[in-house]
Amino acid sequence: MNKIKYLILPFLFLLIENSISKEYKYKNFIENNKLIPLHQAVSAESVDIIEFSSFSCSHCASFHNETLIELKESEFFDHINYYVVDFPLNQAAFYASVIASCDQSIRPSYVDLVYANYDIWTKAASGEKMIELLNSYGLQLGLEDEQLQSCLTNEALQNEILGLQVASQETFGVESTPTFLINGEKIQGNRPSTEFIKIIKKELNK
Repeated sequence: MNKIKYLILPFLFLLIENSISKEYKYKNFIENNKLIPLHQAVSAESVDIIEFSSFSCSHCASFHNETLIELKESEFFDHINYYVVDFPLNQAAFYASVIASCDQSIRPSYVDLVYANYDIWTKAASGEKMIELLNSYGLQLGLEDEQLQSCLTNEALQNEILGLQVASQETFGVESTPTFLINGEKIQGNRPSTEFIKIIKKELNK
């Protein structure tokens, strides 16, 4: 009996250590990279969700156009600090990420608009038309053309996006989109909103 007790104790310490390590990693990731939530919790009891996504990813679009809408309609959304980290998987996604990062005041709306129009801009007849559409979404939301062009040629901004993508890979092993961290717990792929809510409830009850 004592032998079993001695075996259980190190296991419990390992679980606690892993839990603390996960929390430390993701909280420092938010702080060190000065991440700004697209939605900030209004409740004192909150859960942090970080989504690593690529604008060209169909599963990311499904999350934003279906799952996220259901989460927004749930009683738990007021408890969520929701972050989106750009993890562009191709040149078009990178282009959209630059525009999304151009002005933080329009970032939430730009992210929503690009995903809402996913089936339009991703099926554009040419690369030029695709760029025209991605530009137009930013301009619709109040970006000035001069500001937009300045962002598109801003190497520091582009390097910041790519640097954050590398940091996501190195810190959390992100390789595909969408990938989520819910208070540090890694979830890969889009899931039904009920699965997200189950994890959110678990975190709020800790």
